[in-house]
Amino acid sequence: MHLKTLLFVFSLLLCLPAGLQAQSLGAKADDIVGDYEVFDRGTGERMHLNFYRADDGDYEARIVWMENPLDDLGKPKTDVQNPRADKRHIPLTHVVVVRKLSYDARSKEWNGGRVYDPTSGKTYRCAIEFENDSTMKFRAYIGFRILGRSLYWNRL
Repeated sequence: MHLKTLLFVFSLLLCLPAGLQAQSLGAKADDIVGDYEVFDRGTGERMHLNFYRADDGDYEARIVWMENPLDDLGKPKTDVQNPRADKRHIPLTHVVVVRKLSYDARSKEWNGGRVYDPTSGKTYRCAIEFENDSTMKFRAYIGFRILGRSLYWNRL
């Protein structure tokens, strides 16, 4: 009986490093979660995006605050450039602008995502990596990364 207990404890100790590694990978992947300040290149307007883990395990971001959330008539700005007419009434402060990002532990980046530009109604590919603990490098591109632009967003 003592031998069985010893073997059981030994097998638990062997599994412990794998469990810790999986836990640390999850923590690293979740490093993207939080709020970031971004600037609209066209208007110069400040916005806040909230990155979160979606139900499917990928990462998404939505607009949660805008410096100027109202249009000229005093109504909330909506997603008027959306190619889908049924979504043009949605307030911009509810629009999900980043979808389908997944974490790649080898490259230490989030990739495979899509970013929606509500100013133009266009969608691009995107990838994210961190420059430091508070600054993310957001790369939006068409087809190949070389055909894109990098933006730097600050964690709030």
